[in-house]
Amino acid sequence: MRPLDKGSVPTNADGSNKTVNDYDNWRLDLITRIEYICAYCNMPLSHQLQVEHVVPKKPKPGNPAGDPLAWENMLLACGPCNNSKDNHPVEEIYLPEVHNSHLPFEGDFQTIDKKQHGIIVPRNSGLNDPQKQKAKKSIECFGWDKIDNRAAVVDIRSLKRGEAREMVAVQKWSYDQNKGTDITKAAEVVATSARITGFFSLWYEVFADEPEAMKALTDNSIIKGTGNCFDPTLNYKPVPRNPGN
Repeated sequence: MRPLDKGSVPTNADGSNKTVNDYDNWRLDLITRIEYICAYCNMPLSHQLQVEHVVPKKPKPGNPAGDPLAWENMLLACGPCNNSKDNHPVEEIYLPEVHNSHLPFEGDFQTIDKKQHGIIVPRNSGLNDPQKQKAKKSIECFGWDKIDNRAAVVDIRSLKRGEAREMVAVQKWSYDQNKGTDITKAAEVVATSARITGFFSLWYEVFADEPEAMKALTDNSIIKGTGNCFDPTLNYKPVPRNPGN
């Protein structure tokens, strides 16, 4: 997952805060802010980018409604994440702008019909029981533990995560071969590949012990939105933004 910094409200030419009368009109601003990436599963989006209300505009009974037009309530999402989340209460799940969403989750991989699928599971270590339960609810909410094996497959998140893992392995091999020659360039190649491939937690995990690569992977000029989520004074360890529950 990619934890996100809170984005400032886009401004008009005169410097005033931008407003819209249709939430879909935030789409280009969201692309500018976090690129063509689902804010939840981090799958690259090639088409049908959906503007997602973080706090549902039509919540379950007893829950407050989110502002249907406010910039602060908008993110980009893929169809499967947006449809699965639906009107789920946000208090029960980890959110990329509120928490460090890299910390509660890790990947699990399975090979089915010679294709590698990646699903998300709660992290085995470093979480207390309430955090594990919140991670579990988040996974259930978004369906990140599901593999769509139907002939008329719709949800390709697990397939794309599996492909991303292969790219990460290739880039780690290349980085190890080239870092002795030009480590800065090798790190930039890693971060550029990550920006295109998505599924950022895979990159953070594999390159966690490579500070120069992590510097590039958290460079907002290469991958937008992650700059304040990793601590450069601690070898780019994730900043703990998650409460104890």
